[in-house]
Amino acid sequence: MSSWFSIEGKTALVTGGSRGIGEMIAAGFLIHGARVYINSRKADVCDETAARLAKTHGGDCVSVPGDMSDLGSIENVFNEIAKREERLDILVNNAGSTWGAPIDEFPESGWDKVMDTNVKGIFFLTQKMLPLLRRSATSDDPARVINIGSVDGIKTPVFD
Repeated sequence: MSSWFSIEGKTALVTGGSRGIGEMIAAGFLIHGARVYINSRKADVCDETAARLAKTHGGDCVSVPGDMSDLGSIENVFNEIAKREERLDILVNNAGSTWGAPIDEFPESGWDKVMDTNVKGIFFLTQKMLPLLRRSATSDDPARVINIGSVDGIKTPVFD
């Protein structure tokens, strides 16, 4: 039964992988034998985290920095992975953004930042990665796209 859930030899991309939940997901994938690409906006932090994860857990962890709210950056992340890989088995859309302002003061720029990262970025990164995901998929072992959400998606905002 453990082979049903094995990710050994799989290739994964974890956005928002330089800290928090994304870093923990990347570590878990490495521990269980996956080749992992991590992404974050800050190249230096992404590079440092990838090196630390590979040293701590073994395996291959590769930094692919980029801003998931920007279509050009999404294209660059895809191109970087496509240069190195023929397939992608697992895409974890974990990168996310929030804006801390009361509803009556919430600016359009905040709205755009949150929507561009949390909605547009997820959609267009997944769309861009489809050729690599389709190459790995079989009827017995499909590729996986995992979208990570936030408690902010289910809690009621404070209106005062």
